[in-house]
Amino acid sequence: MNKAIVAGLAAGVLVVGLIFSPLFAGLTSPLSIAQAVSTGQTKQFTLVASEKELQVAPDSDLHPGGVMYSAMVFNGTIPGPVIAVHQGDKVEITLKNEGQKIHSLDFHAAITTAGANSGPVKPGEEKTWSFDAVNAGAFFYHCSGDGLNGVWEHIANGMYGAVVIHPHNEKPAKEFYLAFGQIYSSNVNGMSAANGTGHFDMDKLMAKNPDLILTNGMAHKYAPAIGVIAKITLNKPLADELAAGNLTNFLVVKPGEQTRWYIVNAGPNDFVAFHFIGAQMDVRDGSIINRYGTQDKNDETWTIPPGSASVIEAIFPEAGIYVGVDHEMTDVVKGGAFAVVAADAEPAMASDQPEGTAVMSMEDTLMGQ
Repeated sequence: MNKAIVAGLAAGVLVVGLIFSPLFAGLTSPLSIAQAVSTGQTKQFTLVASEKELQVAPDSDLHPGGVMYSAMVFNGTIPGPVIAVHQGDKVEITLKNEGQKIHSLDFHAAITTAGANSGPVKPGEEKTWSFDAVNAGAFFYHCSGDGLNGVWEHIANGMYGAVVIHPHNEKPAKEFYLAFGQIYSSNVNGMSAANGTGHFDMDKLMAKNPDLILTNGMAHKYAPAIGVIAKITLNKPLADELAAGNLTNFLVVKPGEQTRWYIVNAGPNDFVAFHFIGAQMDVRDGSIINRYGTQDKNDETWTIPPGSASVIEAIFPEAGIYVGVDHEMTDVVKGGAFAVVAADAEPAMASDQPEGTAVMSMEDTLMGQ
């Protein structure tokens, strides 16, 4: 476009802003009306950005020996840690960059220009800022690269997580944090993986052809096997644990208890069609402005767009194995499925969850623990 035309358009926008800004100066945003009463508490969190080799697929019939990948991470893991606070808290974030790349943070939970994005943080530097936890719900956070330059790669490489803002009158439940994410890797070709560590493949991203769908950082992380007559082992270490009666790394619930799932779709490209096999769910998508309620009851499949999170509540009525899936079948094959074990035994207590899946309860966030 001609530079003179661009300059004219920019000038026009500025003039319109100057003319009309006094007219809007006295108006109050509906979001500001809905702001929660402050709890008077500031919750502090530190996220450390770095690059790290991680195993993103287990030893399985699909990928013998597993798949290694050169990832980008917050606090050493995919996904980054869940940040759980109470509605009305102030959230103070420190981002430390201990990696070799420029990193940043974008919080979808923040309703402000000053606190939503950290801006670029160079290697060896850190930045601290804050935002108010205005609306209850589950919200995506992610790296934005260098002022959006490379944001697609940083998300695809694992730099994402969730902010959970508990509402004031939330009912108790056993809570789980689970993130879906896509990997586009140079060392995966269909159902085979080459030796060595994979790296981000831009061509596969542009073609929207992920090699793996991760659940909390690994394809089929909580799914041991499928098939009864013709069995396919999806995660050999997990299948061995199940055969030995060890449920340490399984998602375990009690039959009939209320459970709450904070389901994240990091993308960066595709939707997640979330479904529980053997259970139905009540859904709260994103935030509920200044109120708490269920938007959608007894749904069978719920769509979560990339860059979003949903709060899903479900009761598993009887003992047995249930399955959570992305009901897009290619994604199930690539890793988007997990087992939920409903058991009457003691392992179904609240403290037995696999590392990284537990969420601080509403009561604990209110007490500042």
